[in-house]
Amino acid sequence: MKKLAIVGASHFVNRMFEACGNFQWAREFLKNSLEAGATKVEFGIEWQAVEKDGVYRRTISDNGAGMARDELLRFFSTLGEGAKRIGGVHDNFGVGAKIASLPWNPEGVVVISYKEGRASMIRIQLDVDAAEYELLEFRSPKGAAYAINPDEVDWGDGVNWGEVSPAWAREHGTTIVLLGSEEAPDTVLGNPKAGEKDIKGLSVYLNSRFWDLNEPEVTVVELRSERKTAWPTSADDRDDARRPNNRRIRGAKYYLADVSAGKGELAHQSILPLDEGRVQAHWYLWEGERPNIHSYAKKPGYIAVKYKDELFELSMHKAHFRWFGIADPQVQQNLTIILEPTLFDPQIAMWGVYPDQSRNRLMFAGNGEKGIGLPLSDWGFDFSDNMPQEIRDAILAARGDGNNTLEDEEYRKRLQDKFGTRWLTTKLVQARDEDKDSKPATPTNETVAIVQRDGEGGGARKVRNKRKSARRIQVIRLRAVEGGNGQGVERQVAVDVPKFRFVGADQFDENWHLASWVPNDPDGPTVLMNSEAPILLETVKHHQEQYPDVFAAEVDKIVRDTYGEVAVCKIAHSQKLIAHVAEEDLDQVYRNEAALTVSLMGLLAEESLLAQRLGKLGRKKNAA
Repeated sequence: MKKLAIVGASHFVNRMFEACGNFQWAREFLKNSLEAGATKVEFGIEWQAVEKDGVYRRTISDNGAGMARDELLRFFSTLGEGAKRIGGVHDNFGVGAKIASLPWNPEGVVVISYKEGRASMIRIQLDVDAAEYELLEFRSPKGAAYAINPDEVDWGDGVNWGEVSPAWAREHGTTIVLLGSEEAPDTVLGNPKAGEKDIKGLSVYLNSRFWDLNEPEVTVVELRSERKTAWPTSADDRDDARRPNNRRIRGAKYYLADVSAGKGELAHQSILPLDEGRVQAHWYLWEGERPNIHSYAKKPGYIAVKYKDELFELSMHKAHFRWFGIADPQVQQNLTIILEPTLFDPQIAMWGVYPDQSRNRLMFAGNGEKGIGLPLSDWGFDFSDNMPQEIRDAILAARGDGNNTLEDEEYRKRLQDKFGTRWLTTKLVQARDEDKDSKPATPTNETVAIVQRDGEGGGARKVRNKRKSARRIQVIRLRAVEGGNGQGVERQVAVDVPKFRFVGADQFDENWHLASWVPNDPDGPTVLMNSEAPILLETVKHHQEQYPDVFAAEVDKIVRDTYGEVAVCKIAHSQKLIAHVAEEDLDQVYRNEAALTVSLMGLLAEESLLAQRLGKLGRKKNAA
């Protein structure tokens, strides 16, 4: 037996495999095919094993350059990409096809490659006793070999390995056969232990991971049923309920910009520069019904990061849309945002993105840090702050006539007057010449209101009495960020009271959540209140039962407005934590939907305020 050229390879492979995402083996094999110059790639089924043993093995075939015997041995007897040297941070190396496929295929991965019409075949598998991956030694009349002509292989399984590769891949090209494990020999759907059990899971993955696959021609042979008893018995099975479906894979771009729909269309698309032009936000806004793409691509809107020809960080999560100021479900369904950041290049600037070794996630370098997660929430704030008018119009249309929007903002002035001197936080702002405690900083375009005593700051005039000197005033300055050629100074800033708006339960992660914080809402920082939350409905019902029916509507409004005001107070007051907690953590951990909901479940404060406001309705029923 010929071992892999790395001692302890199985442990290394297994550790690296844990960093892989679902279906990443498909990504690795497809990238290999593309880099081999393939114009056709097929994720197929090995039909001989189906007909003889009822085993459904996944194959990956291409018509790329192919490998001769020695190239095949060299390529697959080392880990990583094997056949090429490790390059820069953006080169395609790291996990590799072997690492992404071997751990869930201990029975083996067969590789059949043709070059100039000559075929060579190897099988790499796990030696359970030695706990090492190895190349299988073939026996033939010509002697022992680790690479063999597939026509000469006889494993007693009735499979003619010389017929496994499709005819179009036998002049030049490569075919992979995944043999699975003893307990799970069917590999057509993917790795069962990773939850890769959806009959269209592979198609969805490829159409979501890759941006543009119109060229070359990529096809997935799909099954039509989850039940194995309903799978086709041969490639020629013509039973409509059983026959395989050849799905052409187009990539994410096609289903955003090129696909047609009967009652809908891509109404608007453009590019919005973010983060001083270092990130290009490509956005696509549909109107009407989305195309009928079933479950083989992403139908609703989503947010993703484009790195070269692949998408990362793809999310349809409502909380992530709210980072970008998109809280309305109808707009979330129709809007897709593809962020394309600058690639990291230390020769140019210490700012940009690059993949980690697993090729499953992106890392970020910038703002004095390296090897951290992408600053998606920062980019979202920038997007919401400069939101395209077409998206704003779609949001307004989704909100209808505005019946759920609280127009009377007297409560905001009242709360600011009452608590304004307590709701203060410290922020870095542009320094003035007379400021003595300044440090290097760069001013931004955002203005903030500095809170200071009358007479403090530049140009201070003499104060005639102590009472007047105690009066607080607000001075507008530009907010600043650390670093740069300018000067900044830390000053106390008033925390603005957010708005609140009642919306339906479909705008929340869970229908029982009561409140959601949307700091980037187009109408300004807003707390969304769930008008259908059980907590709220139970409170309304409880208090309505205490008063005559004629006051039912008024009780309902008082309870809802009270909860809304309490929610914005909690948000405003929590801003004081910014001195101890990063703002991103403050929003995602301490002010997320669940945390905010729990904070509003306290009976004492809310009931005390409700009792005061409901008192104007007169005596309760039981007091009459």
